[in-house]
Amino acid sequence: MLKRVAFLFILVFSLTQLVPFALADAGTSSKLAVMIVMDRINLEDLAGDYPNLRNLMNRATLALMNTRPAGNYDPASCYLTIGAGTRASASGKGKKALMAFEEYEFIDAGSAFKMFTGFSVPDNAIVELDIPEIIEESKKQNHEVKPGLLGEVLKNHGIPVSILGNADTILEKNRLAALIAMDANGVIYSGHVGKDLNIQDNNTPFLVKTDYKKLYTKFLELKEKGGFIVIYLGDTVRVNDIVDLVTPEMYEIYRKKVLKDADEFIGRIVETLDPKKDLLMIVTPFPSYRGYKEKNLLTPFIAFGPNMKPGLAQSATTRRAGIISNIDIAPTVLSFFQIPAPVEMLGHPIESKYFTGAYDYLLKVNRQVIFTYIQRPYLIKSYVFMQIVVLLVFLFFIYFKKRWLVFTKPFILASMTVPLVFLILPLLPGENLLSRFLWTFIITVAVVPIAMRAKNTLGSIAFICLMTAAAITADLLWGGKLLGSSVLGHDPIAGARYYGIGNEYMGVLVGSTTIGITALLDEIKPMRYRRSLALCFVAFVFCFYLISSPSFGSNVGGAITAFGAYLTTLILLSGSKLTLKTLSSICIGIVLMLVLLFLFATVAGPPSHISQMIELVKTDGMEPVISTITRKLAMNYKLFRYTPWTRALITTIAAMISLSFRPPNTMKKIFKKYNHFYAGFSGASLGSVLALIFNDSGIVAAGTMAIFLGLPVILLISDENLESVEGELECQR
Repeated sequence: MLKRVAFLFILVFSLTQLVPFALADAGTSSKLAVMIVMDRINLEDLAGDYPNLRNLMNRATLALMNTRPAGNYDPASCYLTIGAGTRASASGKGKKALMAFEEYEFIDAGSAFKMFTGFSVPDNAIVELDIPEIIEESKKQNHEVKPGLLGEVLKNHGIPVSILGNADTILEKNRLAALIAMDANGVIYSGHVGKDLNIQDNNTPFLVKTDYKKLYTKFLELKEKGGFIVIYLGDTVRVNDIVDLVTPEMYEIYRKKVLKDADEFIGRIVETLDPKKDLLMIVTPFPSYRGYKEKNLLTPFIAFGPNMKPGLAQSATTRRAGIISNIDIAPTVLSFFQIPAPVEMLGHPIESKYFTGAYDYLLKVNRQVIFTYIQRPYLIKSYVFMQIVVLLVFLFFIYFKKRWLVFTKPFILASMTVPLVFLILPLLPGENLLSRFLWTFIITVAVVPIAMRAKNTLGSIAFICLMTAAAITADLLWGGKLLGSSVLGHDPIAGARYYGIGNEYMGVLVGSTTIGITALLDEIKPMRYRRSLALCFVAFVFCFYLISSPSFGSNVGGAITAFGAYLTTLILLSGSKLTLKTLSSICIGIVLMLVLLFLFATVAGPPSHISQMIELVKTDGMEPVISTITRKLAMNYKLFRYTPWTRALITTIAAMISLSFRPPNTMKKIFKKYNHFYAGFSGASLGSVLALIFNDSGIVAAGTMAIFLGLPVILLISDENLESVEGELECQR
């Protein structure tokens, strides 16, 4: 009897423990997430007479999506990136996703897949025949990439994953959407991608179109079991691929027709969903041919369902309302099913922010982003060319025409002013390149005379430096709105950084604060020196916080740069000298600072690059750190060869080396005369070296910092030489 009671007790206890898990699993598996892949369109394409899409956008969360993959920018890599949750490269592979029973070469696709991979699959499965090549390509990346990670995680948690549709033509099979839904082995166990989902139509691109009736019927069958369903609307891809084969007028007719069909289908899908519990996402992995050609590389994203308010989408990846990344899609799907994203997924779940008029707002944002992206190289290359010309002319004058040095001062001050002008350009009217050049010229011409009204050159230097630093810090506190639009700021299309301070303005901020504040210290009265030194310390701490804090973006390389530059400057200002001992202390300080920064980012900070790195280290050891260092070195090598900032930095260094020898002792005389300025110069010099070493685009940061290293020094050298010329003239008289 006792054994029976004990057995009954254990049975009841076990059931009470298992039932909640079973209910939870049942609740999760009954959830439905639908992803409609409407590829090769741009945001502007949705402005037509598409009532279902228009109604959906009024009720949904909208965003522009960065589509960058790793490696070459091709459609297959963009699809693979969505499924992996981190930037991936497929090298153009992935179209060959077949039903296992479909014919491939001379055998069925299932047998071919087993021959390629060693895995047997049921006849109703979909197999990605390019998976071996895709896995090998992923191993070449300098960060962890797991193809099919989204499908693999969902499968391991018992969530059904299905796919429907294709973009086949009479010439080739095109089933790239399988790269989103497949598991790590390249298999999708549910769905249909066969050619019977298409019908022949002599009035459509490539004589083939999607059979939306059959597609809808298949969707209803899969909907009953819930899970994650990917629907590939192939017609938008087909019409994109004929853009060069038909007249522009016929292309527009075809484009509007396929969008109209897609609109009707999406309307039917929306009617079957319950927005209180079902998630719908409309995703465009790759822009249209026309969009690609016009640099319109951000694509539309629409989400409708639980916790998706009408308005703008955002994520911790971008921290910018209305902008998300393709690596955010997979974590969003997992979050919907209450599954934590693995550390290899570098994206974050998408959230929504209530906003009225989201579509029109995004059209405006997209236009501004495109203009900035296109204008960036023209403005930056012109500015760097101006710097180089000013430096070369100065060197020519100082060697051969010293009397003419007086004419160089306005141009040197103008070169120092341009980073400030680039920051405020987004506030000014006019979006074309000519207006940008015109405003840059007008504002620079207005600022330089004001700076020259200072009683001496140090005052002019301090004025421009501190104005620039004040503008950058004010914008960071304001939310980085100008940094997000400036040609020296973030680039949502390139997707290297979406928030905080990027390497360009990090170099500008560190250089302008160290040089500006120390130049000011040489100008103030001795009785105010101690108070000013305390304010200098406070200013440095404040700027360091803005650069390093996870709340403002946590630029790790920038934190190292700023800490080294500011600490060196303060040590020299306190009366100490740079010795091996002080340099060792600075290195130890940097290490301690990084430890504290990582601890703070882990415990208190919002998701950032630092917190992601910590999670990767916890899982994979030091390999992610080594991969990151390798990536930074590779990026620096690439930028060293191609970026215009390389030429600016090399020219500045060459000029400084030349001026340290001829005229003889002039630079020593300046640093002895302005000892506080020397402290700032030394700090900024060390900072530029640290920036070069510890930033993935260190050459850019060092190049922008060199603006406030080299140009102020040659201004002071110019003054010294002009004084000597005047002395010679007086002696002759």
